[in-house]
Amino acid sequence: MFKDRYMKKKADLLSDDKVNSNNRQVMDRFLQYEEYKLKRKEGLSEVDERSYKTLYGYAGRLRKLNEWLKNKDWTELTEEEIKKLIDDLEDGNLKNKYGRRYSDRSLYYQMMQGRLFALVGKSHIVRNITEEFSIRGREFNKEVRFIDEETVRKIIDCAITPEHRCLMWVAYDTGENICSLLSLEKDDFKRQINPDSNEPEYVVVFSKENLKRSRTPRSEITNYKETVSYLDIVLNDLKPSTKKISNKYMDTKNLSEIHNENKLFKFGFKAAETLLKRAVEKAHARCLPGGQRVTWKDLRSSMACDLLNKGWSRDEVNARLGHRPSSRIIDSYINYLALDRKGSKKKLYDGNLRQLEVELEQQKEANKLQGLRFENLRKEQEQMKEEFNKFINSSKVELIKMMKNLEEKPIIVSIENS
Repeated sequence: MFKDRYMKKKADLLSDDKVNSNNRQVMDRFLQYEEYKLKRKEGLSEVDERSYKTLYGYAGRLRKLNEWLKNKDWTELTEEEIKKLIDDLEDGNLKNKYGRRYSDRSLYYQMMQGRLFALVGKSHIVRNITEEFSIRGREFNKEVRFIDEETVRKIIDCAITPEHRCLMWVAYDTGENICSLLSLEKDDFKRQINPDSNEPEYVVVFSKENLKRSRTPRSEITNYKETVSYLDIVLNDLKPSTKKISNKYMDTKNLSEIHNENKLFKFGFKAAETLLKRAVEKAHARCLPGGQRVTWKDLRSSMACDLLNKGWSRDEVNARLGHRPSSRIIDSYINYLALDRKGSKKKLYDGNLRQLEVELEQQKEANKLQGLRFENLRKEQEQMKEEFNKFINSSKVELIKMMKNLEEKPIIVSIENS
């Protein structure tokens, strides 16, 4: 899909007579270089879909740079003109399509101080300016935004089809990027029975080909029974689509030409964005704590918050998100949720609990000793009772014998004569 978009955007850019012809030649050389570089860097025989997504971004930024520099021949740019462009980006004079300052300006600086402006001998100017003034061009957004599980369920209930609900459950359950989820196929799912709970679950395989380059390839086990239910429905109903689509990036095509039969979700990012927006509006859902509109990325952060609240460790959540162990991205959520402070309180509680456990063990030992004493006394009493009974029985026998002897012995009575 990104291949078609990139090829069309590249052709439109390089054939546009309104763009300076010398700049178009530079753009062509730059894009050829990046195509080759991405292919070799990833060890591929052909440019893959992920690389075409990167190239598509380059094509769009090339046109923007040419527009901002007023279509002037890049070989004739002065240091003042380049610095003014950087200042305009940093000061927010140049705005994105939403009317806001570009949050990741470094994407443009990397191109300008890299291969693109090296082709016109200007890259050193950009590099000197960014290094001298420590310009990063990137805002490390630590804004906390998430929704709770109840809100997630409301949103999913407002989705139209089982396919849409399935995508939402998989997104919330696994926490993976929406573009990666839209690439999943039937073979990426394995149904199994959990040996501990004896309930069905799915192993979802996130391969390198479907993930962002910074994300770790891995397999994740689903946590929710709803995810399993909707995956059962979608996986058992996979078939070629007969629908036809067309847009500004491509001519009319059958969906089956774009999405193969084994692909779970036969639509792209724009359609996914639209269906989520509709469900969110219908559910009247907003993010915590700032009240922003819910996006696919918010389902990912919401999963992380939910697991942190349920006792998962930082490393466990990082691993499920596909981050490196050293990643500190979720720290802002941990701080907001006061999990570290809860941890300190839990340590105090655990300490008190441990003390109670020690005292309980001591009491158990005392009770055990007391029990042994009672048991010994009981045994002594039983023994004394048994001996007493034996004594009584033997005494009875002796008494009976004496009585018999008396009865058998004749009694002699002497009578004296008066």
